[in-house]
Amino acid sequence: MIDGQHRLYGYASLNDHHLDQNIMVVAFEELDPTEEANLFVTINHEQKSVPKNLLDDLEGDLKWGSKKPSERIGAVASRLLSVLNEDLGEPLYGRITQQGITSTDSTCLTIPELKNGLRKSGLIGTSMRNNKEYLPGPLCGETDALTLERAREVLNGFFDLIRSANPEIWDAGRGGLLCTNISLQGYMLFLSSVISYWENKTNSNARELEPLDLLLKVNTYLDPIRGWLAKANFRKMNERFKIQYGSGAPSTYFYKLCQLVNPEYDDFCPTGYLEWLESQSAEKIAEADKQIKEISIIVNRIVFDTLKEVYGEEVSGYWHEGVKDKTIMSSAYQKSLDEPNRGLALENYVEFIEHKKIIERKENWPLFKEYFDIPELGEKGKTKNLKWMEKINELRRIPAHPTESRNYRKDDFEYIEYVYQKLITKTSIDFRGSTA
Repeated sequence: MIDGQHRLYGYASLNDHHLDQNIMVVAFEELDPTEEANLFVTINHEQKSVPKNLLDDLEGDLKWGSKKPSERIGAVASRLLSVLNEDLGEPLYGRITQQGITSTDSTCLTIPELKNGLRKSGLIGTSMRNNKEYLPGPLCGETDALTLERAREVLNGFFDLIRSANPEIWDAGRGGLLCTNISLQGYMLFLSSVISYWENKTNSNARELEPLDLLLKVNTYLDPIRGWLAKANFRKMNERFKIQYGSGAPSTYFYKLCQLVNPEYDDFCPTGYLEWLESQSAEKIAEADKQIKEISIIVNRIVFDTLKEVYGEEVSGYWHEGVKDKTIMSSAYQKSLDEPNRGLALENYVEFIEHKKIIERKENWPLFKEYFDIPELGEKGKTKNLKWMEKINELRRIPAHPTESRNYRKDDFEYIEYVYQKLITKTSIDFRGSTA
């Protein structure tokens, strides 16, 4: 046997009534021992897993008719995307990459990403109660086959409304930021939210409307976006919709679409939109950036002022006895070598999160507990409450490495303010160059 022994041996301990199953094999007659060895090496070292893109594509056939809601939705989504890609003259015709074919700027859509968008939008159904219950979406019909046709007609029409607003930018694919994985997922979320908004506003059921009638309702709320797109150029698209790739990118794109609609329909506020909008406030962002910077200064000042007071101001004292951690000391020294002309003391090169190691050392904790023992917001607290330092360290990356999609969330502002006020109260540092 060349390969697959573990599968065969799996039957060894089974009862006889389990042994009437067929096992698929590939057999070779009179294979030379050398060829047998080469074949074994080839099987075990050159085999490749099935690409996810192909698996997602095949799901439409393999899982069609599944009783499991998640598989059912996945199968409908796969078939739907394949159909949209093959609909001659329609917006997504030939825009989805196929297995084995290199993507281009215009053919840049992928089935896994768009399937993810369909799932999150709930347009063709949602899996509920730990995948035990299927909740139909607004594009669903009475059967999966009817869902396929209904969703096909609505999505072709919906994306055509977007394409027709600015065909040049749509056709540009990646370069236009209008027909990409991120943008189409954002538009799917928008379509779902608009339908839900209309249903709640009119006490109606979108599933009772014919596809064309549903598109007419949707187009009313799509008009502000289409109007903006009609006047847009590549520079404007880049300014508004250039978003760093990541799991949150489609949601960010969606919220930016909501920004265009909300001025005309001020009660159109999908879940998460107001929180996202608040996180974009320039004034709040500036204040949060300032507070994070000052938190870092407070921590560094208190830690090393205290260590100098206890162990002495000589390097052999506060640095070697107070810090002690060789990794921290070595790292700070190496960083100081990069700035030989500045002449700064070594403590200026200690990273924010490294202060936590210094503070929580057994012999140091009694020195710092009164300053840095800050329980989590709304919690009673533990023996050492220093988790806030880890969170602040994460949040420091936002101003340190700003990107289009890396922003503070609403609860981030609240958390930073909470820690900042606690530190100000505990340390009495007023940031005018002295302590109170």
